[in-house]
This record gives sequence, structure tokens and C-alpha cells, in this order.
Amino acid sequence: MLRKRQPLEKPNINMMPMIDVVFLLLTFFVLTFRIIVPEGDFNVQMSPIGQAQPADVDAEAAQIRLIAQEDGSLAAIQLNGNPVEHFGQLRQRVSAIILANPDLEVELFPDEYLHYEYVIQAITAVSGEMHEGQIRKISDHIKFIRKRLE
Repeated sequence: MLRKRQPLEKPNINMMPMIDVVFLLLTFFVLTFRIIVPEGDFNVQMSPIGQAQPADVDAEAAQIRLIAQEDGSLAAIQLNGNPVEHFGQLRQRVSAIILANPDLEVELFPDEYLHYEYVIQAITAVSGEMHEGQIRKISDHIKFIRKRLE
């Protein structure tokens, strides 16, 4: 016996509940979005290779020299020619200098073969710190000098 084939009926999908859910989610995410300071966003100026000479060094800047050992580890830190024992002490001294002159530029003189982790620690020490859950900015005027000070 042959059966008559009935045309297939397309299912009717109601899109209104899905649209409602999408708009509720969109509203939720927009209302709960918190804008934060981007981590690791430093205002750093790099001087082109060969342009910075010791005579070009600004006497009105906080000059930080990072001296490397043969293996690339940190041998010494100097701030304006004076020795600094650790990055915490560097942060305190730079904070005091910046407090006296807020527009002062911080110049970093890392040795060529210094491991990058020490450069990052120096940038972190002079750019700011967390204090009681708040970011306390020290300086965002950081400049790299590629030539070595003699």
C-alpha cells in the first residue's frame, strides 16, 4: 500500500525570548564593567641608537644606572651617581626627588647585557606602587638612555 506523503512543516521558532536574554546579558556586562589602569603600561621613551651621549644627559633628571655583572645579573644600582642597595630604597629616593619636582624625568641607563628582569624591577620601582589597595603613581616620565655613562 502506498502512503501519501505530506509536505514537511517547518518548525516555528520564537526568537523573542532569545533576544530578551541577549539584551539582559548585554545590560549586565555593561553595568558591571570596571575600567582599570592597564598593568604594565609605562610611558617610556627610547632614544635612537647612537644619539644619546653623556653630554646629552639632563642634569635636571633622576638618573638611574643599572650595572651588570659578566653573567647579566645586577651588580649595582646608582641614583644620580650615588649607590642604592635595593629597589625598595630606589623607590623611596625617587619618590622624594619626584615629590620635590613632579615634572622631573627619570632616565634609566641599563648596561647592555643586563637581564631584562632587573630593568622591569627598576621601571616598577620608579613608576608606582600599591599602597592600601590603591595605585600610588610616582613617575610616568621614564626615558631609556642606551649609551653607557662614563
